[in-house]
Amino acid sequence: MESQKKKIKLYIFIVVLIGCFGTFLFFTFKPYSYNRKYQVNKYEIQELYNKETGYYTFLVQDDDTVYPFLINHKYTKRRELINNVLEYKEENEKCLLPEGKDFDFYPLCNNEGGVYTYNLSNIKVDNYTYSKITNIDKSYEKIELNYLNDKSYLIFNYRGFYSLNAKENKNINLFNNDIYTLNLIYQSREYVIVPDYNENHYFSKIYLINIKTGTYEDIKLETPISFDSVFLGEYKNKVYLLDKKEEKEYQINLRTKKIEETDYVILENNKLVKKNFKDIVVNNLNFLPIFYPEYKLQNNILYQVIEDNLVKISNLEVSKIVKVEDDTIYYLAKDSLMMYNNKIGEVKLLSSFEWNFNNDNIIYIF
Repeated sequence: MESQKKKIKLYIFIVVLIGCFGTFLFFTFKPYSYNRKYQVNKYEIQELYNKETGYYTFLVQDDDTVYPFLINHKYTKRRELINNVLEYKEENEKCLLPEGKDFDFYPLCNNEGGVYTYNLSNIKVDNYTYSKITNIDKSYEKIELNYLNDKSYLIFNYRGFYSLNAKENKNINLFNNDIYTLNLIYQSREYVIVPDYNENHYFSKIYLINIKTGTYEDIKLETPISFDSVFLGEYKNKVYLLDKKEEKEYQINLRTKKIEETDYVILENNKLVKKNFKDIVVNNLNFLPIFYPEYKLQNNILYQVIEDNLVKISNLEVSKIVKVEDDTIYYLAKDSLMMYNNKIGEVKLLSSFEWNFNNDNIIYIF
């Protein structure tokens, strides 16, 4: 009996010990947002971590200039992650390249015009090179293919879409006549959702185009939906659409391929919350994703915005931001679809003469 009691006490002690150790590990390695300032050589550094986005921000101040670096990196309990800053200078231009354990920093440069990315610099930074890419140099239906970046693309062609990827290119023909503007269209995680533009005022069918495979299927509607509608966003494999003319809200189930009328709901704090029709329309409520990192166009110049600091990305005249995906941004510059990230710099992906005249709702990337 006494031996049994000892075993029970030992068991309880082990369980408590494991629990305490687990709690210690949880709070030790749990991500916390923080803001810390320190100095490395002559540089004042402000280091921030945002647990919501998973990004580290490093503001390196050199005299009156702030070089803002943004890096998506797994959380570490260590602080003061920059231990050295390399400086390269020629005439009126300067580039800085921070160094730190386990962090892949990139150079930023500066002149009288402000801070810009390394691809716009004339300085050679010895410790940094962009990854090499191989151009395709092919064409399909008057679209020049330069580099596809392992992505699939849907390109609107007035009667439907061209599907482009490294394996094959094909034409997806949807409409009987030329359609010049797609005012109602939505890209989910897997599909581009397009109403049947063969119809006028109301549509009774929608197309689900799988960007990756270049195939599509159609869903017939029990009740026609007005083209005076707006997509509200996506939640748990369901896309929500508001018919403003008929004052109805629908959910499109991407798994069952069914469309059902639902209550007026909006996503708030990751929960569907009931609203009324007027609130949604008047306040332009939706639950479309907020892109991060943040970019902006200012007088057709593309900038990345980091803690209110601007970093110039391109010398091209940019007309439209197409997509932001992690550390990569896709954008249109005249007749070319471009991309930029800190690993390969600025690269031309596709080009088409048509894009000089029409660039609304024409390119979708998956």
